[in-house]
Amino acid sequence: MYFTSRNIPGLEGLKYTQRAQIVRLALSYLSVPQKTILNIIKLILLTPIFLILAKIDSWEILIYLLIVGFCYPLITTPITLYFAKQHIAKAKAEIVESKN
Repeated sequence: MYFTSRNIPGLEGLKYTQRAQIVRLALSYLSVPQKTILNIIKLILLTPIFLILAKIDSWEILIYLLIVGFCYPLITTPITLYFAKQHIAKAKAEIVESKN
């Protein structure tokens, strides 16, 4: 599991914007069923958190919302990178080719 794109083989040494562009392109290569599965997995992981937040009815919800806001990328990024990993080489080759 990769928590940042910096750790993915083939993306080491690239700037953040370059890695983000490659990951974005790799995600665009996912088939519709793969994208659906990715989004369902994210939904399954995040739904309990938001159901718990829905039961809080005081000002303390702001604290919990901030915590969830910071933790959201920690939960979803590894899953997204896992799905994108299979198309990284193709996306990187296409970006390098388009720059030449």
